[in-house]
Amino acid sequence: MKRAFVLVLIVFSAFTARAQFPSEVWHEGEVVLAQGDSLTGLVKYDLETDLVQFTTDQRTIQTFTARKLLHFEIFDKLSNRYRQFYTLPFGLTGDYQAPIIFELVFEGKKLTLLGREAIEYQVTNYPSAVAGSYTRLELVFTHFFLTDEGRIIQFDGKKNSLLRGVMSRKSSEIKKFIKSNHLRSDRRGDLIKIVSYYNSLYED
Repeated sequence: MKRAFVLVLIVFSAFTARAQFPSEVWHEGEVVLAQGDSLTGLVKYDLETDLVQFTTDQRTIQTFTARKLLHFEIFDKLSNRYRQFYTLPFGLTGDYQAPIIFELVFEGKKLTLLGREAIEYQVTNYPSAVAGSYTRLELVFTHFFLTDEGRIIQFDGKKNSLLRGVMSRKSSEIKKFIKSNHLRSDRRGDLIKIVSYYNSLYED
């Protein structure tokens, strides 16, 4: 009984204590506007609305849409690393293309990996000792491929989309690489390894 009670407390704490997400935090960084001006200070971004906020003192805040941006860079204090974002034309819905913000995840000569993120509710199923399922907010990534021809292709996370689509010219090599290294195409870290290997197949 005591053990079950402790488990309930752990689950409740995990459910109620929500971690901060990168888009909710001010980061040190630089914003480069479409007309060429550079701003250095604190940056906050929101890829779901394609808006970037900039301030030097957190009292006076400037907000920029994707149309007014060229790119921006931040030092993400949550992951302790630099991150780069670029504004590129893309049609998220239908054929109409508009400037939206992509994160540069991995840059390659033949194929570059881009990403977008969103905060969404995800369902978590807990052990039988705690009945029911719970929802919590999590950071969800969508990945895109930028080809050397300038095309942007949205990726659905499936291995077949790599082998039969964007990496079809090297499908046999990619298939062996994924299998031998026990990689999954729906995991960001593994996908970076796959894209890096794909680019290496074209090196002189």
